[in-house]
Amino acid sequence: MKTDTIQRQIKSFKKRFGEAHLLLACHAALPLAITPDLLYCIWANFQQDVKGRGIDIPWVAVTDLLFSGLWEEVGLEIYEMDATIREMLLNYLKDNHNFGEQRIKELSEFLLVYIQPQLESDDPDIQEFAKAQRWTAQAYLRPKASAKGLGLALSRAYQHDRDDLIRIAAVVETLAEPLSKFKKLLIYGRGMTRFARGDLKGAKAEFDKIRRWGNQAHVAGVRLLLPNNQELTREKPKSFRVYWVTSGIVILVLVGGVNWVQSPPPDPPSIKVKDITTCSLSKGMAEVHGLDQQLIDRLNILRPNSLVSFDDLNVEMDGATWPYLQAPAKQALQQAIDERGIRLVVASAYRTIAQQLVLWNLPRDELCRIPIAARPSRSNHQSGLALDIRDYQGWRPFLEKYGWRWLGPTDAPHFDYVGSNTIDIRANSILAFQQLWNLNNPTDRIEENGSYDAETEQRLNNSPVDGFPKES
Repeated sequence: MKTDTIQRQIKSFKKRFGEAHLLLACHAALPLAITPDLLYCIWANFQQDVKGRGIDIPWVAVTDLLFSGLWEEVGLEIYEMDATIREMLLNYLKDNHNFGEQRIKELSEFLLVYIQPQLESDDPDIQEFAKAQRWTAQAYLRPKASAKGLGLALSRAYQHDRDDLIRIAAVVETLAEPLSKFKKLLIYGRGMTRFARGDLKGAKAEFDKIRRWGNQAHVAGVRLLLPNNQELTREKPKSFRVYWVTSGIVILVLVGGVNWVQSPPPDPPSIKVKDITTCSLSKGMAEVHGLDQQLIDRLNILRPNSLVSFDDLNVEMDGATWPYLQAPAKQALQQAIDERGIRLVVASAYRTIAQQLVLWNLPRDELCRIPIAARPSRSNHQSGLALDIRDYQGWRPFLEKYGWRWLGPTDAPHFDYVGSNTIDIRANSILAFQQLWNLNNPTDRIEENGSYDAETEQRLNNSPVDGFPKES
């Protein structure tokens, strides 16, 4: 994004919302990513300048900022800011004599305290997300510690998990200003980004800048390994191009010979669950809509009326959300909505095991690293007793009054219904899939036991997203 475009965007934001909103945006620019809960905590803790004078940021600024366009939603209730916008807002804060470098350090100290419970989480994805926030805070407080942590992470990713290279290198690039003294780390990060993306020429150019230190470079006491020349000059896969098209016959020129492909070409293979690689949650889960419908229909055959629709309530559904809950949960939801008297925006409710597997696959297989995802069969969303909603702070007292429990800041939009007269339908939802699979794959049957095991996950990953040919 061009600098002048960003300047106009920030100026327009200030004109629309005012100086107080802009100051909150500047404060919230320090974390690499924000959630509504983190933004609310920043608002609550930084209502004064460094001289103790109030800055009177209204509470509505929290919601206004999230939908202002300064941030982009990259996951459920997770927002990231363009690096250039972030830099400009932080500079605006630093250049203001009422805040300056002191406020940057105060924000960094606050962020370290805020993420501490997440660093101790049993969920590795939450831990990784918190580590990135820690590197950010340390970059402004103890840049050497941040450089050391990032250097170690890059070296480990290069040796063991190269899918992580782009993600970690992007953090290095974002923190270029506070880590400006660690030039070798910045060069190394740029080189690893190009290397991971297959731009070997660009990677070699970056690594050549630090070759004078040998095949290893040291930053903050950490040894950074450089790819060898063989890795930087490996052959690219052979490619082909269309040479001539006539009379329904396509001639393809391929290195090493000519292939003839007769027309019409065969139908493309059906897309399988494992083929979904988008970082967009709504798009990814929408792709399994056909399979979802079959799973829901079979579940209601196995256990009639186990799920009821709540789209007749005063709700607005996001994306690919299925409007299903167990009947007691729906009744409690209706009471909460009626009492508050406004529309509830639902980001997620019932999820099939297919949707949950899509979500589960993303943190392991994608660079987007969705920070929170339960394994299929373990998510309460598969029970028909869970909701993810917008404006969770406003809805919390109403939902809790009628038997909904807030999960907490680690997954702030999430509520579970803990009232009476509910059942656990997760095993039935797994059994529904197992029966569908066996019906359509008589030579590759799996045990119909309602248990989510490795065999079930493998078959689910290989299931067509549009659904099976046979339903009964």
